[in-house]
Amino acid sequence: MTEDGIEVDVNALRMRRATVFAIGVGVLTLAAAGPLDGLLLGLFICLGLGLGWLNAQLTRLTVNRVADAEKPRKQGLYLSSAVRLAGITGGSLVVGFLARPHGIGIFFGLAAFQVILVLVTVLPEVKELRQQS
Repeated sequence: MTEDGIEVDVNALRMRRATVFAIGVGVLTLAAAGPLDGLLLGLFICLGLGLGWLNAQLTRLTVNRVADAEKPRKQGLYLSSAVRLAGITGGSLVVGFLARPHGIGIFFGLAAFQVILVLVTVLPEVKELRQQS
């Protein structure tokens, strides 16, 4: 809650920041891949970034839904996570295999989004901990 009485959703702000960074990485990837004759690879990296973003959004929605339930149950969270990750992994494997050699970019994009998300989430916490000590 701020001084104005407005409640700020820190997680939503961090997701927005991660989204902006991911879009920036995608644009830079396409800008670099084009002149290097790797535009298709760049597109698959952007697809992976998009899948990583989708996974993060679905995870946030699922966690909120389970937390807001009258009787929160871990089993719903486990099942949802398993289905989501199996779908993303299976789809990525199919795309990566069928679009060889450029399809491997989907995995680079997924990994890059995870790194972005961790940096956007963890670094502010570390900075806050340092300021407190």
